[in-house]
Amino acid sequence: MRAKYVVAVRQSLRWWLAFLALVGIPPLTLTAPSTAAAASAHSSCRAPRMIGLTVTAARARAKISGCQLRLTGASVKMPKIQTIRTQSARPGRVTKFLALSVNPLCPGSVQLGPPPGEPLLSPGPTGLDTGLFIEGGAFIFRSAPVCKDLVGKSDAGTITVTNAGGTAIANEVALNAGQLLKITLSAGQYTITGVFASGNAVGPTMVTVPAGEVVRQDLVLDVP
Repeated sequence: MRAKYVVAVRQSLRWWLAFLALVGIPPLTLTAPSTAAAASAHSSCRAPRMIGLTVTAARARAKISGCQLRLTGASVKMPKIQTIRTQSARPGRVTKFLALSVNPLCPGSVQLGPPPGEPLLSPGPTGLDTGLFIEGGAFIFRSAPVCKDLVGKSDAGTITVTNAGGTAIANEVALNAGQLLKITLSAGQYTITGVFASGNAVGPTMVTVPAGEVVRQDLVLDVP
């Protein structure tokens, strides 16, 4: 009788253990997908707008958005100056990581002059484009996709253009800041002079205008 009782108790224990095991399985099965979903959500972000920001600002914005960054392009030497040119994901798009291309450092003066290589010729109605530029000053770094494309803006003042015979084709024409004097001319040789709004005179500069070409020749005041 005692033996039968022991067997019954053991069978009851087995059933209870089996029941408890079945009850314990579902929570483990349910938590695995939720954990994976949380990890997936943590590894993605909604891309913020980065183009035009400095590397320092882009890193700060990425940290707030939870984005992992991959920097390409120019090597980062001055993150507070170098800017972002492109980003791999459009702003607002969900992505796991964000690749940013970095613009290079461009050394130069505080005052940027006109485009390099003047006089510059381009096909078109025979004519002259000219402006007033101040170039020089302290040495600084800028950031741009192409350093040679960095040029200054013309200053306010007046410009006079005379032909080879000394006749004024354009006499003390007033220009606002950022404005160029654009005039149609006959092919030939001309002299350009100018006066900045500050009173500083510049020139004379000689320029030859070929037929069928637009010549870009600016007046430049160099400053230390």
